[in-house]
Amino acid sequence: MQDTVPAAFKNSGAPVTPPATESTPAELYAKWQGMTIGETANTPLPQLLTLLGVTVEEVEPDALPIGIHARFGGHIGDAEIWLSRSLPQVEREPIIREFLTTITPDPATRTKGPSRYRVTKQITATVECYDWCIEPHHEHVGNVEDLIHGSTSITLELPGQGGPVAVLHARIGVDPFGTTEAERNPHIVVDDEQSLYILPLMQSVELADEVSEFAVALRNMASKAAGR
Repeated sequence: MQDTVPAAFKNSGAPVTPPATESTPAELYAKWQGMTIGETANTPLPQLLTLLGVTVEEVEPDALPIGIHARFGGHIGDAEIWLSRSLPQVEREPIIREFLTTITPDPATRTKGPSRYRVTKQITATVECYDWCIEPHHEHVGNVEDLIHGSTSITLELPGQGGPVAVLHARIGVDPFGTTEAERNPHIVVDDEQSLYILPLMQSVELADEVSEFAVALRNMASKAAGR
């Protein structure tokens, strides 16, 4: 759930738009309809979202149907807008405002596709893969740009009274159509369940060395604490 998009996001702990006032949907709608075009255009987007009871969430592109990059669901006083993480920042606020102009007291769902369409033809393609990749590419339907390669994950767990707690995951990855060279080449994806980090292979080796040093220091610390 930043540039043109307000801080009204539900994404990785980011702030969420406060709930609308105690007004009924009908009262909110009457107030909304009573605003002039100029008032609407000059009102900051976070203020409009709060007034109308709408939250905005940034999601991964595959959370939306193929060909859709924004979705509205709900009604005035209780609605949510999903924006694809891949949607350029400059396009986000206009789409949000466009959704807001159609909001009513009645529940509804609306979607937004690309602003420019082109005729496409579905084809079957063969994707060169890696020996370590476990992604089901044979089941993929949609844009070839959405294909990524990923290996099985390894997990670092912290012992706990209720059982092991995962604190770090790592896997090999390649995004052939990634925006950076690091993404397009084999790399290591490190996930601490809060954020994802893409590490080139040399940086991954450096991280492994640091983890090894940490393990030795931790073992020595435990030995000192035990009096050995």
